[in-house]
Amino acid sequence: MASSAAPVTNAAVAYSTFESLRLGRAAQSVVARLIRFWDSRNINKNGEFMGITILLLDELLRIISNLFLLFLDSVIHGFIPANRASHY
Repeated sequence: MASSAAPVTNAAVAYSTFESLRLGRAAQSVVARLIRFWDSRNINKNGEFMGITILLLDELLRIISNLFLLFLDSVIHGFIPANRASHY
């Protein structure tokens, strides 16, 4: 019986590391690891949901020696507002 699954190709996608990100409104893809995320709530408004807070770790870490890693611009704090949270 022949398999009907199509072969998977690894298409190259252009992406940036944290170091090469630029300010402004532009489409940029970043390769990162999600360290942690949590719901952000306003305790002054009866726990109203404000959005999702995320911490991202850059894919590139500079290795100085076998015992020491240099973390330069390696963590980014992000926030997804409540009106966009359902998309993620």
